[in-house]
Amino acid sequence: MDNLLGKRLEGRYLIEELIGVGGMANVYKAFDTAEQRPVAIKMLRDEYVDNEDFLRRFRNESKAIYSLNHPNIVKIYDVILTTKNPVIVMEYVDGITLKDYIEKKKVVGIRAATALTMQLLMALQHAHDNGIVHRDVKPQNIMVLTDGTIKVMDFGIARFAMSQSRTLTNRAIGSVHYISPEQARGEGVVDNRADIYSVGVILFEMLTGRLPFEADTPISVALKQIEDRPIRPRELNNKIPQGLEDITLKAMAKDPDLRYQNAGEMLADLQSFAQNPGIIFGYGDLILSMEQRSAAQKFIDKENGATDMPARERKRGRRAASDTEEPSPRKKKRKKTSALAVLFGITCAFVLGTTIFVGAMLIINNPFEQVPEVDMPNLIGMDYETVIRDKAYKDFKFEVEEQNFNANYPKGQIYEQFPTSGKRVKEGITIKVKISSGAQSITLPDFSNQESTLVFSKLTDLDLKYVQSNINSDTVPEGYVVYTEPGKNETVNTGSEIVVYVSSGTGKEMVQVPQLIGEDVEYARELLQENGLQLGSVIYEKSLMPYGTVLSQSINYPARVPMDTRINVTVASDEELEAKNLTLLMIMPGGITTQVTVTAEMDGAEVYSTTLVPAAQRTLSITLQGEGESLVDVKMNGQLYQSWKLNFDTEEKTLVTDNSASFDQTQE
Repeated sequence: MDNLLGKRLEGRYLIEELIGVGGMANVYKAFDTAEQRPVAIKMLRDEYVDNEDFLRRFRNESKAIYSLNHPNIVKIYDVILTTKNPVIVMEYVDGITLKDYIEKKKVVGIRAATALTMQLLMALQHAHDNGIVHRDVKPQNIMVLTDGTIKVMDFGIARFAMSQSRTLTNRAIGSVHYISPEQARGEGVVDNRADIYSVGVILFEMLTGRLPFEADTPISVALKQIEDRPIRPRELNNKIPQGLEDITLKAMAKDPDLRYQNAGEMLADLQSFAQNPGIIFGYGDLILSMEQRSAAQKFIDKENGATDMPARERKRGRRAASDTEEPSPRKKKRKKTSALAVLFGITCAFVLGTTIFVGAMLIINNPFEQVPEVDMPNLIGMDYETVIRDKAYKDFKFEVEEQNFNANYPKGQIYEQFPTSGKRVKEGITIKVKISSGAQSITLPDFSNQESTLVFSKLTDLDLKYVQSNINSDTVPEGYVVYTEPGKNETVNTGSEIVVYVSSGTGKEMVQVPQLIGEDVEYARELLQENGLQLGSVIYEKSLMPYGTVLSQSINYPARVPMDTRINVTVASDEELEAKNLTLLMIMPGGITTQVTVTAEMDGAEVYSTTLVPAAQRTLSITLQGEGESLVDVKMNGQLYQSWKLNFDTEEKTLVTDNSASFDQTQE
């Protein structure tokens, strides 16, 4: 398939480069010439085209994604199953995998880990609501865009596991660090709770910088997934809030019944945590207790001859066994004695542990000591230095838990306390407080030409408010930001309100560019006018074609453009003209993935105009006609990109001004 580069699929998908090699498919970056956008082409590899197993998996993925429509799930545009190598045409995502992101960050910040997990859960909830379980959720299948948005990919085994053997397949081995215990066992029903377990592992990895279970072989890791409990995340990173550890451990419960039963439940707890980072759910100890009880019961069942099979099958199995062999009285007695010994040991351990715990609590808390109770005051909004000097609060101790920027409280004021006010507490208790550092100053970045919902998300992350205002724009696509007030490089305080002007498009009807090549230039002018377009600059070039025949056009059929767009043409001439042609070849900025308008002004008059996506069309050639010397300004969306000094007599081209570096929006 290496010879695909530069070829077109279905007459519209121009293959540009190989960007990924997966277990069953290669992924190419391509350009959709019909829709004028970059796309990703996922093509089944040659060695699997005759393998019904892989063909079924590939078709399964196309069906799974095609039924989904969510901003955090990669979009599918087209499916081609009639070719030798089946193809899925998907949204092109420019970013890095979450795995690469974690390895780069080592430990992901609390806020970022929470936000990324919430996006992942929203994507999975949408899939689950549509009857699709991913079954291979791992950081390698999640893309992180430069703006912090995630895209879930690779639904290759969605629904696949339900109809196939549930043994530990090669594909599962590749994902063994993230699979649920029931997947590792290869038995039982694998449902949406398996995806929840994988999310818990990913959250664990982001918060601690390491995986919960590691071993020398995949099989050893799988056994740990089944049998071992993970170390508490706070033991690896003491900065993790208790509530977030609780959420992680509940998601990773061995027993699916003890996990979150759906993505919405886990998402609700994360939202509660985001609103109140001091919240404690207490899931960790509860799940530990219940799983220990479950493990003990399984051990007793095993000693009594029970297995993990359903009760009806156990009964049938016992009946079959009794038909063939009657256990001896000695064996029965030994089993009974063994079970009683286990129960006795568990009971003793429980009583001993409880005694130690109660004794420690008595020593620490001394409940028999009479300590006066007082009302917990409300300190929110009060100056911390004033509070600690005020004799009214002499019966309390204070501990500053953290000091952060807060737009709602001036510097030095308390914005959060624990315990909260309105409670009766013992005199001398320590009050934990959070103190405001005041509003944070922020220098606004340039949000122009970025998708509006992503800009809203960025503003929210910066603790800024926003108001949307829609305006027409000839240069910025619909749904993208034209500009903001305050604007680029202006300084504002957190909590400030930003007006975001979002493009409603040109406000003009989109029309298709007609085929002009081969037509007479005057007929081409009429054809453009009939389609609501205009004839732009006309460049004559000596040719054997009849005089006036259009040789090329700046925007080709069948592209769709806003009404009144100017289309430039090159026309045949039957003689050498005094005016000469010079061609400028320019590199377009690879970081701009939205459509822009490029114009050329020669000595102040516009002589060229086109629309393109720079990231998809990396080079642009502009042929200009003239005499003597001229100054040409090339502009992108009205802003100067480059200036050239041209001498048509000597055919010299000199770059006078180059602003191209400032146009590249690629973010490291």
